[in-house]
Amino acid sequence: MKRQGCRTIAIGLTAGLGAWAQAPLLQDGATALRQAQRSWTLGEPPLPPLSFPSLEVGLGGAGSDGHYAPLIGGEGLGHGTQGWGLGLQGRYVQGGWSFSATVLGLRDQDHTSGTLQRAALAYQWKAGWRLALEQTPFAWGSGLLGGDLLGNSARPFARLSLATGEATFLSSHWRAEAFVGRLESDPPIPEWILNRDARIAAQAAGLDLQKPLLRGALVRASFGSLVEATLGAMTLGSGQDAQGQSAPSAAERTSTLAELKVRAPALARFVHAQGASLHFSRSAAPESRSVTLVPARDLGGLQLVWERWDLGLEYAGAVSHRASASFTQPANLAGFSTHGDPLGAAFGRDAVTRTIELGLPLFLEGQGRLRAVRATAALDDPLGPGSWFLQGEAQWRTPTGRIGATVASRRDEFPGSPARWGWAFTIFQSFRVF
Repeated sequence: MKRQGCRTIAIGLTAGLGAWAQAPLLQDGATALRQAQRSWTLGEPPLPPLSFPSLEVGLGGAGSDGHYAPLIGGEGLGHGTQGWGLGLQGRYVQGGWSFSATVLGLRDQDHTSGTLQRAALAYQWKAGWRLALEQTPFAWGSGLLGGDLLGNSARPFARLSLATGEATFLSSHWRAEAFVGRLESDPPIPEWILNRDARIAAQAAGLDLQKPLLRGALVRASFGSLVEATLGAMTLGSGQDAQGQSAPSAAERTSTLAELKVRAPALARFVHAQGASLHFSRSAAPESRSVTLVPARDLGGLQLVWERWDLGLEYAGAVSHRASASFTQPANLAGFSTHGDPLGAAFGRDAVTRTIELGLPLFLEGQGRLRAVRATAALDDPLGPGSWFLQGEAQWRTPTGRIGATVASRRDEFPGSPARWGWAFTIFQSFRVF
């Protein structure tokens, strides 16, 4: 019995090391979130974080050019973070305490910058409660393009977060999360946001609020082994105007999410897969601080997992088209974004998206991922009425560490004009020190 237990631990540790060793250094946080979603589809508990010290040094970088082309799961790379240089990533765990950080030193054109890409100082009790001061990606929502409330395409923001242990009520199990964080002090107006010209004019008039706070709370409940429901909301507010005055309460905006995930073992057996799941969600971000699910954005998707393959299909609608807005009072003009990337789904809330995602094995025991997105929007959308988006990822382990690369391209369609291409690119090779 003891030997069997040791063997189980060894297998689990090997699996965890394999998942960790294959991820590109620059996108480790997003990869861990994707692995957790895969584990849920399979009905397995998520892999725990590694419990021994580690240190990696890497080299590579990220870049983009042309029209806005996000990196799905890119943690702000290619757009909010650009340049080529070095990266240092480490972790230390002692008892319930853990510390981890990823620091990048990248040179872009004639400028060299240091970026704290990810960091976390956390304490976790045996009962499952966790308190952390962190800057890491997290997903509120299960969309293939990132969670509809919070996703992993934008650079993580610093926050104080609390997660509860699991509470049992009748036959259901409940968990909750909450955070308060601050976005960058002078956020840029995103290229994809509606009413961008009016927002830029308001920014020039000094109506943009600085150092906004973001607060959020989310509750997850699982019912049996097949169903999980989620309710969450976050509020963007506070900050100061150009004269140093506190933001008016009317400037606050609230975004909400209701989601249902269902495992489908019968479907998995029918297609000879190891796991299958469905996810449905409704989200809303009204031009107010009201907690409501209108105007709604509906989303539905399917995920299938085989031993080394996986397939995802998803359709997401757009919110009802809103009239042009004027900005005459102080406001958070960048909306729910950071460093120009949306905090939620990679294409924002105002486009209809149809997504297919395929994970597949590559030569030399590598792992690849392909995504194709068809996005359509209103004629006055800043990025045009339609676009095709393609993204490819490749990851390999090497004798010294690991190597990973991601390439994305977006072809936008404008009436009466030729198609335009935008691209984003990231590559990184890391070396294990210990």
